[in-house]
Amino acid sequence: MRHLLALALTALTTLPAAAWGQKGHYLANEAATFAVPYELPRFFHESYPGLVYLGYDPDRLHGAGASADDMFANDHFLDWEYVAELDLPRERYEFLELLGTSGTLRANAIDNRTTGFLPWRIAETCEHLERQWQLWKRAADSIERGQIEENIVYLSGVLGHFVADAANPHHATIHYNGWVGAENPERFRSDCEAHRRFESDFVTRHVAIDDVVPLLHRAMRRDDYFLAATGFIRESHALVPALYRLDRDGAFDGAGSEAGKRFAAERIAAGASWLRDLWWTAYLNGTQGRPKKEQK
Repeated sequence: MRHLLALALTALTTLPAAAWGQKGHYLANEAATFAVPYELPRFFHESYPGLVYLGYDPDRLHGAGASADDMFANDHFLDWEYVAELDLPRERYEFLELLGTSGTLRANAIDNRTTGFLPWRIAETCEHLERQWQLWKRAADSIERGQIEENIVYLSGVLGHFVADAANPHHATIHYNGWVGAENPERFRSDCEAHRRFESDFVTRHVAIDDVVPLLHRAMRRDDYFLAATGFIRESHALVPALYRLDRDGAFDGAGSEAGKRFAAERIAAGASWLRDLWWTAYLNGTQGRPKKEQK
């Protein structure tokens, strides 16, 4: 199994790099497969190469058409600065309404898509994945179950993309591609290369799966998809200054530094650990039911 996965990854990582570069997304999904609890069904463990490939799939869809690009482009981030003081609702449309009624749009001179929708996309995908596990458990025959298994693999792989995005501090801040605004007391770099320099160029050249796997956290069942997503993004946002200090000091330039490599590997491992937890939680919730305190 690991041999097949290695062959698949060799082919994938020869593709041109783009944003968390392709390699960063592959690394996050691949690392998650190293820690999947054995209790998940055999088909899931046998799908590891597909799960890795799908980690980059949402970025492959950019340019599909104006309608699709307009609909999904904002699912990859959440600018925490705009929403830090809001009590975020679980539904997208309630959030959009809140942006207006709270005065957030007017105060920041933004529209209702500027903030991004990353935690909603993560929670929505987790809920769809949980439902597929429910359907899988009660499938009437092998044909139905086989189709559901394909759905499970697809949703699980794509979920990894958005979880990895959430692990990158650039996806949790208005400073997504260089420091913005007049206030910059630490003299962070403000060029428009910061995003690519860290998550694409540096990771592609200097971070490997062996750097990430030892940093995985112990598996744990998650209580609430949406709260877990918002909490994880908040943690990523707290690391924005640390990321920009490393960038300012050249940690991601050329050969970079060990500190830069450690930071990148830690963030990919954080995303991989959380992704593995979400896979496991959706499986448990779908096949065994949610814990009583979560039932609605």
